[in-house]
Amino acid sequence: MTLDVPLTETDVMREIDYVTMQDGMRVAYICYRPRSDRHPTVFLYSPYEASATRFEIAKPFLDAGYAFVGANFPATGCSEGVLETWFDRKEGIYGAEVVEWIANQPWSNGDVGMIGNSSAASVQMWVAAEQPPHLRAIVGAGMFDAYEWIYQGGMLQVYCLKWAFTSQFVDQASGVSDRIKAGDTECSAIRGSDRQLVKRSFYDEIRKHPLNDEWWDSIYLAREEVAGKIQVPTMLIGAWQDRYAVRESARVMTQLMPNVEHKRLVLIDGDHSGTGALGFQAPRLVNDERMKFLDRWVKGINNGAEEEPAVTVYWEAWEPDGDPKKQVAGWVTHHKAWPEPTVERRRYYLTVDARILPDKPGASLYDGQRAYLYPTGAELYGTNEQFSAKPYQQGVLNYRTDVAVSDMTLLGSPQVTLYLSIDDGDDTDLELTLKDVGPDGNVLFLQSGQLRASLRAIDEQRTSSDEIVHLFRKREKLEPGCIYDIRMSISPIGHVVRKGHCLELTVGAPNPIIKQSIGSFPIGSASINRVYHSEKYPSSIVLPVVPGAKAEAPAPERGIQRAKPCRKETEFEPGGLPTG
Repeated sequence: MTLDVPLTETDVMREIDYVTMQDGMRVAYICYRPRSDRHPTVFLYSPYEASATRFEIAKPFLDAGYAFVGANFPATGCSEGVLETWFDRKEGIYGAEVVEWIANQPWSNGDVGMIGNSSAASVQMWVAAEQPPHLRAIVGAGMFDAYEWIYQGGMLQVYCLKWAFTSQFVDQASGVSDRIKAGDTECSAIRGSDRQLVKRSFYDEIRKHPLNDEWWDSIYLAREEVAGKIQVPTMLIGAWQDRYAVRESARVMTQLMPNVEHKRLVLIDGDHSGTGALGFQAPRLVNDERMKFLDRWVKGINNGAEEEPAVTVYWEAWEPDGDPKKQVAGWVTHHKAWPEPTVERRRYYLTVDARILPDKPGASLYDGQRAYLYPTGAELYGTNEQFSAKPYQQGVLNYRTDVAVSDMTLLGSPQVTLYLSIDDGDDTDLELTLKDVGPDGNVLFLQSGQLRASLRAIDEQRTSSDEIVHLFRKREKLEPGCIYDIRMSISPIGHVVRKGHCLELTVGAPNPIIKQSIGSFPIGSASINRVYHSEKYPSSIVLPVVPGAKAEAPAPERGIQRAKPCRKETEFEPGGLPTG
């Protein structure tokens, strides 16, 4: 039960110590708990500051009647352990042992649930796959697949390289410092000793494996040996603009949890770090969903959570005054499955005059080419300031739908087919952006998708009606002048294109300037790239439309939602080079 009077730090016991694993190594932990009685426990397990978690992070769970434990992965922070590299199965084994240790403490009632964002979400899959008897539920936000997050579309993201480096050598330092200041007298001797060793740094390993090879397979969680072994109730939280994490969450939920009876997918506008935040920074709607799920499956409260449909979508969520505790949404929908079964996948065709139309091009002697200068055009969509710098128009191709005569509700992954050629080099990178254009000229960023053309081979086994999945196993270089059929998905989205608005698709190149964790160096040579529009080469986009669904609330002010920047345009610019 939630306490009537919120706790202060002096009201609880704080313990900083180590748990000894079966192999003799020790995992660093911090525990906050009420001073009396036995309680269910929330467990945060990560490579960062988990074993030095601040009271402010634990407080909401303490106020809700839980004990709280934060622990570091093996060989991170102050935890001992010898790993080949990060994402070793040992992280799951140690985590499962900590779960059982918690359950056997005199202050624990034996019920443990896991929480966390990003790495702390992904590792929950590994822990749950070990099936520790006292793990009751897991709640992960921003869960990512290793290869497709770091090599989005087959392109190494420079932000992810930075993340891998700083996570191992910089970010842990603050947690270590906090533990030492709090009284840990053993950490200094552990750091750098033979009892804390990562044999191969993750940032080196990812550069050695630019293709999705057997090494990536060994650390991939979305497979039968990991996600397929999970049995406990599972909630996954995905932010639309955390594009590869939301894609992975949807995949795992729908394809790889056959043994999970109670599973939930929560989808909402937002970004990677903010949506899964804990403590005072936790967004209200996300936190309410997380707490309700924990209360049902860890605390055992009959609050009706098991009766709710599997998927919840919060539409047009935003944070008034920038305060996550005030987070609101325009409206909420519930769905029995993902993808939503009633979605109609409507194909629209890209035309030589920069339009998006429902009619397929007819036979014509003119091949309908449009050309752009590669790699000069890139959309920067991290912030309003970035987004206001429009891409170089000769380096992109823009396409727009006609003005909508009624609301068009999109829910799922748009799919794009481009018939494309290059005139020099042997490869090219594609970055697509999808935007909503209002009658007032406000252009709102919605979603993006990336693909390296030489990695266009499709994984037919994992591809579904809702999503095109690529193998990323082997490069198939391009030949100048040849026309290639390139199919790719834009990451999932939930958005209403309102009456009077247009949808705009932009084809361009990536840029190493980081925007929302995305940024990569374009491959290949300077080239005139061509997209074809004809009966023989019908470039197109498939939109996931919920028939009859309309906006149920006024739209929030443009540019105030997380990771959905906005800019003003006075007129439509088709972009590209003259081909006449």
